[in-house]
Amino acid sequence: MKIAILGGRGIPACYSGYDTLIEELSLGLVKSNASNVIVYCRWNYYQSRPNSYYGVQLVYLPAPRIKAIESLFHSFLSSLHVILHDVDVVYFVDPANAPFCLFLRFFGKIVVVHTDGLGWKRRKWGMLARRYYKFCEWLCARIANALVTDNPVMQEYYKQEYGADSVYISYGAVCSTGMNEIVYEELGLSPKHYMLVVARLEPENNTDFVVQEYKQSNVKMPLIVVGDSPYNSRYMSRLHELGGNNVYFVGRIDDQPRLNALYAGAYLYIHGHEVGGTNPSLLRAMHGGAAPVVINVPFNTTVVGKLGFVFERKEGDLSKMLERLVTIPGEVKRAGQKAQARAQVHFRWDTVIKKHEQLFRRVVVTKKGT
Repeated sequence: MKIAILGGRGIPACYSGYDTLIEELSLGLVKSNASNVIVYCRWNYYQSRPNSYYGVQLVYLPAPRIKAIESLFHSFLSSLHVILHDVDVVYFVDPANAPFCLFLRFFGKIVVVHTDGLGWKRRKWGMLARRYYKFCEWLCARIANALVTDNPVMQEYYKQEYGADSVYISYGAVCSTGMNEIVYEELGLSPKHYMLVVARLEPENNTDFVVQEYKQSNVKMPLIVVGDSPYNSRYMSRLHELGGNNVYFVGRIDDQPRLNALYAGAYLYIHGHEVGGTNPSLLRAMHGGAAPVVINVPFNTTVVGKLGFVFERKEGDLSKMLERLVTIPGEVKRAGQKAQARAQVHFRWDTVIKKHEQLFRRVVVTKKGT
């Protein structure tokens, strides 16, 4: 098979969970000799632009760094490019690209769409953008040859909301780049003596709420916040105003071995994401052995099962939980160990790759049989 993957920023992964999925999936498919893979990359994210990456063919196209336009513009160009190539499956990793899927179907392409989470619930978007995301969900459910959901809650949502079946394929938890513990020295940290947040710093990820609750607590252990907000300087200013002593905003960390070490060394990993589906940063923290503390939404509780610590988005709930958790290190350590074991069993890249391969082959056979 020949698979084209569209909708991400490209590989090597440089920004989001989508990019990590694309990298792990494309490399895994090529390594298994199951497929030839083309990945479409955004030109401006890469200074070096080789034609291939460990056997995966790379195509670089421009994408203006403008909120709400960057992704769609790049996906439009990618769609124009891919219709001229003989590929068996086009895999779009963002439902916001649904109109281009319609275009590709018109030209006879087989299209599989990764549904992500509930984009229309993101607080950063205005009313028109939210309506667009909701429309795209509806359109994906009707025109895609197959849908992939990364969380059982999202699978049920598409079934109930649109009567659409999907294939549940989660993310993997393992990051194979190793660990670089020099990050502890660089940031002045001691392993298991700090709390960690890794997120895009956007309102729906509740980093402001987490920082506020932390500041209201009596916890002395520092809080490390990894991430940035390139399109929302007002929100970043609010975060820094809330921060202060013992809250350290270290920006985005692209060096994956350093980031892996931060996950592994965290006493607690605090996860405030609320719009779904399965978030890769939560999985990586679990695989690193950090005890997960998650906001109470079904997307998160489905991932952690009964082993994590769950907080409500109401004043005082998280701050009291943090105060309690710093006094019970044995219980926290056991929670981290159980989270690690769960991640190793249920969130494996080899399973992710195998399930995608099976799905791609099935839709190709189905198309040929019609």
